[in-house]
Amino acid sequence: MDNGQYEKYRLENPVVNTPLSTYDHIEVFVTHLTKVELVVCIVFAVIAGYAVFRVVQNIRKK
Repeated sequence: MDNGQYEKYRLENPVVNTPLSTYDHIEVFVTHLTKVELVVCIVFAVIAGYAVFRVVQNIRKK
Protein backbone atom coordinates (compact mmCIF):
# COMPACT_ATOMS: atom_id res chain seq x y z
CA MET A 1 0.00 0.00 0.00
CA ASP A 2 2.70 2.52 0.92
CA ASN A 3 5.42 0.99 -1.30
CA GLY A 4 7.59 0.16 1.72
CA GLN A 5 7.74 3.75 2.93
CA TYR A 6 6.67 2.83 6.46
CA GLU A 7 9.48 0.29 6.81
CA LYS A 8 11.93 2.88 5.50
CA TYR A 9 10.60 5.42 8.00
CA ARG A 10 10.91 2.94 10.89
CA LEU A 11 14.52 2.18 9.91
CA GLU A 12 15.38 5.88 9.76
CA ASN A 13 13.49 6.71 13.00
CA PRO A 14 13.79 3.83 15.45
CA VAL A 15 11.71 3.77 18.63
CA VAL A 16 13.90 4.70 21.57
CA ASN A 17 12.77 3.40 24.94
CA THR A 18 14.73 5.46 27.44
CA PRO A 19 14.30 4.32 31.05
CA LEU A 20 13.44 7.02 33.57
CA SER A 21 16.58 6.27 35.57
CA THR A 22 18.63 8.06 32.91
CA TYR A 23 16.92 11.35 33.75
CA ASP A 24 18.84 12.19 36.92
CA HIS A 25 18.17 15.93 36.59
CA ILE A 26 14.40 15.48 37.17
CA GLU A 27 13.49 16.17 40.78
CA VAL A 28 10.38 14.77 42.43
CA PHE A 29 10.11 17.59 44.97
CA VAL A 30 10.74 21.23 44.15
CA THR A 31 13.64 22.65 46.14
CA HIS A 32 12.81 26.31 45.51
CA LEU A 33 9.79 28.31 44.43
CA THR A 34 9.65 31.32 42.16
CA LYS A 35 8.25 34.58 43.51
CA VAL A 36 4.96 34.08 41.67
CA GLU A 37 4.53 30.56 43.04
CA LEU A 38 5.31 31.78 46.53
CA VAL A 39 2.74 34.60 46.27
CA VAL A 40 0.09 32.18 44.97
CA CYS A 41 0.75 29.80 47.87
CA ILE A 42 0.58 32.63 50.42
CA VAL A 43 -2.67 33.99 48.97
CA PHE A 44 -4.18 30.49 48.97
CA ALA A 45 -3.13 29.98 52.61
CA VAL A 46 -4.64 33.33 53.64
CA ILE A 47 -7.94 32.56 51.88
CA ALA A 48 -8.04 29.07 53.42
CA GLY A 49 -7.31 30.51 56.87
CA TYR A 50 -10.07 33.09 56.45
CA ALA A 51 -12.52 30.37 55.38
CA VAL A 52 -11.69 28.26 58.45
CA PHE A 53 -12.05 31.35 60.66
CA ARG A 54 -15.50 32.08 59.20
CA VAL A 55 -16.65 28.49 59.67
CA VAL A 56 -15.51 28.47 63.30
CA GLN A 57 -17.14 31.87 63.86
CA ASN A 58 -20.46 30.63 62.45
CA ILE A 59 -20.34 27.50 64.62
CA ARG A 60 -19.76 29.61 67.76
CA LYS A 61 -22.76 31.84 66.95
CA LYS A 62 -25.13 28.87 66.83
